[in-house]
Amino acid sequence: MSDYQRILLAVDLKEEDDTPVSEKAMSIAKSTGAQVSVVHVVEPIYNYGIPPGTESRINEWEKELEETAKDKLKKVGEKLSIPADRQFIGVGQIRQQILRTAEMINADMIVVGTHSRHGLSRLIMGDTAEDMLHSAKCDVLAIHIPKS
Repeated sequence: MSDYQRILLAVDLKEEDDTPVSEKAMSIAKSTGAQVSVVHVVEPIYNYGIPPGTESRINEWEKELEETAKDKLKKVGEKLSIPADRQFIGVGQIRQQILRTAEMINADMIVVGTHSRHGLSRLIMGDTAEDMLHSAKCDVLAIHIPKS
């Protein structure tokens, strides 16, 4: 294993999904002395075909989602002893925001969970972990999350 210095832990803020991913990231950090940062991405609400005049409500929902995510991310940071200056919220496409954060902190590893979707589910929802594997400039560790 490489001597990692900066690990970016990508979380979706669902404890059952994040626990195996964060445990692995923290274990690697402990064994290598790496610093861990954490990121969560809030995807925009797509408003195709909404009735005119409801755009402001969509904007309110997005702001509420972002505030809720910030609160949840703060709790994750406290649980993992990750200081506030290494907790990041991105807004936009998940892959792009994770990669942007990884470059910003000069991460040498990204740790992300994967549900290993197949078929139509994968076509519709995509697979962020696989996108990371093909797009990141650093190592990516994809942790399999069992279906509940």
